[in-house]
Amino acid sequence: MHNWYDFPTYYDVSFSYDMRDELVFLKKIFKKYSNSPKPKLLEPACGTGRLMIPLIQEGFDCSGFDLNKNALLYLKQKLNRRKIHANIFYDNMINFRIHKKYDGIYCTVDTFRHLLKENDAKQHLITAKNALKKHGIYVLGLHLIPKDKKIDKVTRWTAKRGRLTVKTIMSMVKLDKDKRRETLRVELKIKTNNQNNTFTSIYQLRTYTLFQLKKILRNVPELEIINVYNEYYDLSNPITLNSGIDYAVILLRKN
Repeated sequence: MHNWYDFPTYYDVSFSYDMRDELVFLKKIFKKYSNSPKPKLLEPACGTGRLMIPLIQEGFDCSGFDLNKNALLYLKQKLNRRKIHANIFYDNMINFRIHKKYDGIYCTVDTFRHLLKENDAKQHLITAKNALKKHGIYVLGLHLIPKDKKIDKVTRWTAKRGRLTVKTIMSMVKLDKDKRRETLRVELKIKTNNQNNTFTSIYQLRTYTLFQLKKILRNVPELEIINVYNEYYDLSNPITLNSGIDYAVILLRKN
């Protein structure tokens, strides 16, 4: 068994697939809600920097941290090759060091759900709130357990970069609503000109219903929900939080 985060090249190719709408959304949000000519952004658990690098190239001042040293090394090498700068450091999501105040923080595609304990998730939100400037924006994106709606148990996608092809198969192994644990199995099928390999990883995420999400957000009243969007990242079409939503992108503004 492998940890797919220890294969940063394959992970980066896989998760850089089809991120255009997400990236456009983040650019527009942080330009809209920041008065700074070069907004300062922070990405918790930044991994390989799939979003960070294009944001830097768009003129944002980016920082990010992660607990996976392989991913951080890969990111630093990408930054060096492109001759661009970001403040990259090793840290955890719960009580990360605050080097400065940020105009925006983004944490999308279920990264928040890696915090398996309730107190850890609460502390993360408190630390994020403390890291934001007044009226700073936190973009939080995560899957919810929808009411009366079937949950997709298998998701597949294929991404290519040069001669490398990465096919990703993500399967739900177990869903325990009482313990609030979703167990996922990820297969990375790697194809190059010379070889074919498969790497398998199993990990857990914390689950959230709409009620549970609202409950934890109430612990940090300084972070006010100002808008919600779905997985299509359509700024012209905000949605209302309801029990049928299976993915929510929530804009939280610090009072």
